[in-house]
Amino acid sequence: MEVKLDKDKLVPILEMMGYNTINGTDVWKKASENQNEFVFWGVDFKKNEIFKWVEDHREYDVPDDPVFMELKMLVENSNEQGGEPSADEPIADQSREDCQEGSTNEKNAPPSYENSDTSDERPAQILDLIHGYVGNDVLEVFGDTGSGKSKFALTVAKEAIDSGKKVFYLDTERNLTEADIAGLKGCEYKYTPVIEEIDTICQKLPAVDVVIVDSIGFPILTSYARLSVKQKGDALLKLIAIFGDLKNWAYKNNGIVVVTNQPESEFNKAPNHVLRPFGDKSQFAAKEIWKTEIVDRKPAYTNIRISAFRSRSVGHRTKITNMKISSNGVELKA
Repeated sequence: MEVKLDKDKLVPILEMMGYNTINGTDVWKKASENQNEFVFWGVDFKKNEIFKWVEDHREYDVPDDPVFMELKMLVENSNEQGGEPSADEPIADQSREDCQEGSTNEKNAPPSYENSDTSDERPAQILDLIHGYVGNDVLEVFGDTGSGKSKFALTVAKEAIDSGKKVFYLDTERNLTEADIAGLKGCEYKYTPVIEEIDTICQKLPAVDVVIVDSIGFPILTSYARLSVKQKGDALLKLIAIFGDLKNWAYKNNGIVVVTNQPESEFNKAPNHVLRPFGDKSQFAAKEIWKTEIVDRKPAYTNIRISAFRSRSVGHRTKITNMKISSNGVELKA
């Protein structure tokens, strides 16, 4: 191919997409999920090649293979896109799970969250819970419409403010009411549904303690069906870059980032397919991914279960907390 592959720029993106290096070489690959076939897709930086490996040879022109075309498009477009994670700036905790929705050996006891000079802080139960799982990193919370994602994000923001933290709240859906916004006194609040503006904002985040983005996938989802194949690739690449910016911000500022997201579309998926967050290749930038699910809805209240979807600490679908939404507000219980 004619495009010169920039290893420093592309490796962080490939890692987020689930690619791994082969024994420390300049080849990065991802194997097919079908265990009955010996197929993988790769990038060879030494030979400057993007390829698909089938049985015993490389193929370089596979226009009917969506994985190959996605890889080719994202790699080529990365030369034109800005905002990728910098290769010489550390990205906190890049341990790999290779798309497994299970647990690892890492044990995280919930330490108290210290990132403020305020001496008379109230106990920050939600922040302590989040910090115990992600540290100073990114938490992604996804779920169906109406499953409590924004209520969770709003509750995190309010608790952080009440405990003396500085908060930046980026709203892309206009889910918050005027009363909600008025209740975020001392919080820097911005609203925009434009993905280019979101990208710019996330590259220049202020020095606060907690950043909330509600929601990161909505601006792309609303126009995704109308985009061309190239535009879809550009949009997904931008989403990966935004996640990289958020992760680097958390590392540099010793802060917490909470991002909400929608699930991917059910279109063209097998009946038993487990829906992941939209733009699932960007999920590798999140330290933890939690899922919100309604378990009980009554006229007076709604009970929501928040469980681990991808975690370094607990197994898939392990309960993190329960959330009750009623006229009295939001209550979280162990």
